[in-house]
Amino acid sequence: MADFFSPCMWMFDNYIEGTLPEFLANFTNLTDLRIYGMKLQGPIPKKFSNLIKLEKLMLGDLDGGNSTFDFIANWTNLSTLSLRKCGIIDQLPNRFSDLRNLTYLDLGSNNISGSVELLLQHKNSSLYLGGNNFSGNLPSEMVQSSRPLDVSYNPLLIGILPDNPAGQKWSINYIGTSIGASRTTNSENLTLLNCLHMKGCNRTFYNNLITSCAVNCGGKQTTYPDSLSNTFYDDTSDLGAAGFHVNSDRQWVVSNVGSDPLTLGNSPGIVNAGQVNLGTDLPELYRTARTSRSDLWYYVVGLSNGKYTVQLFFAEIVIESELNRGPGRRSFNIDIQDRNIKTDFDITKEAGGFGRPTNITHEATVDNSVLKIHLYWNGRGTRAIPYEGAYGPLVSAIRVFLPEIPPNNSPAPARPEAAPHDNKRRGVVAGIAALCIAVAVISSSVVYLWWKWVSLVKHSNT
Repeated sequence: MADFFSPCMWMFDNYIEGTLPEFLANFTNLTDLRIYGMKLQGPIPKKFSNLIKLEKLMLGDLDGGNSTFDFIANWTNLSTLSLRKCGIIDQLPNRFSDLRNLTYLDLGSNNISGSVELLLQHKNSSLYLGGNNFSGNLPSEMVQSSRPLDVSYNPLLIGILPDNPAGQKWSINYIGTSIGASRTTNSENLTLLNCLHMKGCNRTFYNNLITSCAVNCGGKQTTYPDSLSNTFYDDTSDLGAAGFHVNSDRQWVVSNVGSDPLTLGNSPGIVNAGQVNLGTDLPELYRTARTSRSDLWYYVVGLSNGKYTVQLFFAEIVIESELNRGPGRRSFNIDIQDRNIKTDFDITKEAGGFGRPTNITHEATVDNSVLKIHLYWNGRGTRAIPYEGAYGPLVSAIRVFLPEIPPNNSPAPARPEAAPHDNKRRGVVAGIAALCIAVAVISSSVVYLWWKWVSLVKHSNT
């Protein structure tokens, strides 16, 4: 979609292929350029530096790792810069200091190196730097409670987090780094974080390895004493726009990064079905869900090595639309153990309607005591239906177990109840069937009486 009557150009959620068009640099009056969720390839044209009036630049989901920062200019009006998954392989340049009005910066999932201290002047901005190769000490001034900071999966990044303010929590995600947290209040166990580095768990810490785990994503602890006899852990912690939570038994971790660059608000994080009439006989499992506007991870740690069955439970309880016709659509990708298992996953389409359940079952091998589930936005689907920022992954529950030793009476696949229109249709079918049977009986009776009458006439004539 492009609007040539205003200084804005948006292109997203389609299957256009080819390289990122260089001619877009000729639209020098542009103040808002957004291109993501397509099949375009890099590099980002150097001539984009001509777009000196830009206030928002959002590029993403570019194939090919051949972009650099040559296009960065002295954009004094720029407030939003999102370069998520652009295949950038480069050092962080000093000219980022010229971007004085930045309030949102997303450089996630590239191959960017250099000192993170170059971004210190943007400490009051929402910063998403995960999935890169930043190095050096993380300045303590960059860690705040009011602004999200994502530095996850920068293994060379070091430092010590400052003391937590009384009654506050830092809005930071530092999983997969070498940052220490020993001075923070309620600091998570560093041995556990080493597990998430995929270096293997400390076996002396995990004396009793587990073979199963279940989480009620976004919901309270739930136990099914009758049909399921399976306990799903509570997952109601507020992760904000950058954070993670280690459960009290240290058996699993949930991690989130992502906020909407246009509203600068935290992700809803947890959503509730409210008055939605869920089409399932297991409503407690699907009534709540955890969401993210970018990346959502679940880690099960301290597992015995082996081949596991992973079940993911879904029900769309936010974006209500008529199947294949409504304007709203959620789309995201799913990886398990760093291998993609679903692309452009649409819950409503898979389940056959809004508020209806659907499950995914997948086999995965654990050889280092850690199982990693990654759900992430792919730049596709709608972003503002029914409200601005309604996009990204959503999951209702997770269950992991050894197939040869499943939990007692473990949850069966989703059994959707009939929707009202389904019951009506079944009633019509049953009525037609009954009418057909009645017609057949009457017809048989008529034929039988006719045959008897003919037999009597013949008998009397003889």
